[in-house]
Amino acid sequence: MRVLMMTQKLDRADEILSFTHYWVEALAQRVEQVVVVPVAAGDYDLPPNVTVESMGKEHGATRLGRLANFYRVLSRHINAVDVLFAHMSPRYAVAAAPLAALHGKPITLWFTHRQAGLQLRLAIPLVKHIVTAHPTSFPIPGPKVQALGHGIDTRIFQPGDHPPEDPPMIVSLARLSRIKRHETLIRAAALLRDKHGDPPARFVIAGAPLPGHPRDYEEFLKEEIDRLRVGDRVTLWGAVPQEAVAAVFHDASIAVNNAPPGLFDKAVLEGMMCGVPSVVANAAFDHLMGDHVDLLRFDDGGDAAALAERLSRLLAMSVEERQAIGRELAVRAAASHSLDGLMDRLVALMAS
Repeated sequence: MRVLMMTQKLDRADEILSFTHYWVEALAQRVEQVVVVPVAAGDYDLPPNVTVESMGKEHGATRLGRLANFYRVLSRHINAVDVLFAHMSPRYAVAAAPLAALHGKPITLWFTHRQAGLQLRLAIPLVKHIVTAHPTSFPIPGPKVQALGHGIDTRIFQPGDHPPEDPPMIVSLARLSRIKRHETLIRAAALLRDKHGDPPARFVIAGAPLPGHPRDYEEFLKEEIDRLRVGDRVTLWGAVPQEAVAAVFHDASIAVNNAPPGLFDKAVLEGMMCGVPSVVANAAFDHLMGDHVDLLRFDDGGDAAALAERLSRLLAMSVEERQAIGRELAVRAAASHSLDGLMDRLVALMAS
């Protein structure tokens, strides 16, 4: 099978989208040829059966110029490929649809987001398959939608080979956005001090605002740290490069994610695959928790008291007990959300 993949960016150094590089590698291992058409390309090193033809944003191409480049590349390759794969790009699924229909080439769309924009609504009737990570991670249910799991590279995200730090480090790794509700962890840190015996622990919020977005939420978090007088135990680390994410989890004793239902956050899965007990506010992760749901999930990502109670129970455990829970999570998360498993399922679906 030969695949033309449309995507946002191909750059293994990109802070947010570097994982796309690993997706292309894994896809290339399973098909005869991959033609990647990213909006922009940066640093990449891919197998010989991969061709990269960028739309040219990295060279300053305008939106109209990028669209012209897209059609030029698509016209050149459409007869030589079997299927089109739009990765988080409903816009290009729509743009490709007339030419794909003319040449009888099906389109598969991968999309994970809680909001449904006009481009996505236009794309749905034009594609053959819609794939997503979890039933809750696609905003418009329908017969075309299939949940295949997230694609986490288990070569990178696996349990570490050394004990976590002492005192225990509790980490929330996610961009600085209000929907991530990092302030809940700050408030839980104060409650652990004031109402739960002040167990030894330090708290890290690792992430930065999206490029070009206001930094008002970051200022709000700093004000909350000052207001609650937890600056001696809560640290804002700022951005963490993608290649360092696994190392952060390897140093953590507990991970926290307060994002609401509808955000099936892959950072949760990355922490689990690294063997870290992970406390979440999203019931979509319950299937990975086994007998530990009551310990690891709370119902409202804004409920600092519930989070503090879960953290108090985990901190009261021995390192060995926490690690045993983490190993269980790692096995289940890898079974459902590994990159190899996702690509096997995706290729089988596209081949059908």
